[in-house]
Amino acid sequence: MFVLTIDQQDSRSNADAVPRILDALSPVGTVVPFARTIGDEVQGVLDDPDVVAEAVRRIGIDSGWHIGIGIGEVERPLPETTTEGRGEAFYSARQAVEAAKSAPAHLVVSADPDSGHRGLAEAALRLLISALSELRGHSRGYVGYRLDHPDATQAEIAAEFDVSQQAVSRVLAAGPAEIIAGAEHLARHHLDRLQRALSEGDAHVD
Repeated sequence: MFVLTIDQQDSRSNADAVPRILDALSPVGTVVPFARTIGDEVQGVLDDPDVVAEAVRRIGIDSGWHIGIGIGEVERPLPETTTEGRGEAFYSARQAVEAAKSAPAHLVVSADPDSGHRGLAEAALRLLISALSELRGHSRGYVGYRLDHPDATQAEIAAEFDVSQQAVSRVLAAGPAEIIAGAEHLARHHLDRLQRALSEGDAHVD
């Protein structure tokens, strides 16, 4: 199981971004929904590596978050809210989001026992976040829309954001959507392998 905990960066000097990120994460399938836990922190429980990678991409498009991902067991029955949750994945997520405050790309993946797949998943997700952080806010929006709607034309993306097709073309021509999609694919693979390794009690599954 995956517990994803995020904490707003510079929350004392910025407006509360929790409502906005909850809206951005609303399409993501969860087993316990994303919700505010305390202050400017949000947490959700997921069971699908693909969905975890998607959630991180959506957080990166919004930008401005410390991201902690804990992987492991959770106590059953699952709680209705994450504030009632207990188990290794919750503890790992708490450690991860605190470590993320001083980590590259403000993202940490934590699992016990550790394996090479954890480090590779973390590296892929950091690449995803770093690639998004190099883009301006509206450009991240174009990329996110392209990844959510791969068949959309540049004209359709431009209409969605009420900008010119040329503006969209300038952003997409540099290939950020392909880079981010590739990083997301790599992260999915290694998160899946890590989840399998932990469920089988063997952190060295290749």
